Amino acid sequence: MEFLQFSDFWDWVELIAAILGILYVIYQIRQKVAMWYLDIFCAALYVAIGIHQHLWGSMVLNVYYVVISFLGIYRLTRDKARLAADPEAEKDHDIVVRRMSRRTALVSGLVFLVSASALFFILRKLDDPQPNLDAVTMTLSFIGTYWLTNSHIEQWLLWVVSDTMQVVMFASLGMIAPAIMFVVYLSASIYGYFHWRKHMTVIE
Repeated sequence: MEFLQFSDFWDWVELIAAILGILYVIYQIRQKVAMWYLDIFCAALYVAIGIHQHLWGSMVLNVYYVVISFLGIYRLTRDKARLAADPEAEKDHDIVVRRMSRRTALVSGLVFLVSASALFFILRKLDDPQPNLDAVTMTLSFIGTYWLTNSHIEQWLLWVVSDTMQVVMFASLGMIAPAIMFVVYLSASIYGYFHWRKHMTVIE
């Protein structure tokens, strides 16, 4: 099949990034600290891919992923240690979830409206081939990753929307490996939401 014929260096970079991304989402569902280390390597590859494809929004977003992963490592390590030290914690409820405040939800909504609108015009000026999808997915992913560092279960709902749009964006550009990866992400986001609900322990 033609889409499985990797003809140049960037085809292999996309494939490796896709594999790392799939491993990342598996660990994200299980809420393991290792997910953040995988995210660092995966995002670094997508920074390079974004530069190569002139997907400037995707490039900037993945730089953000690399940086915020260190915050994610710190917070999840702290919360997992706290859960492990709780004698009343149920063994099969090992997913740490923090309730989202109304303020966080309102600020996130405002950030989305302002950022997505501004990014659309900026990316269009930079000749981004998909300025609308790139702006919206970048903003949703920015917010979703921040919610993930805070262990908000609502982050899964943002990923469902963002992953659907990224499938469309990458497929329309003929980038099959990333498109397949985001189909997997979409399925995993739906599963992840229900997995977290079943196994979560809410902490303050």
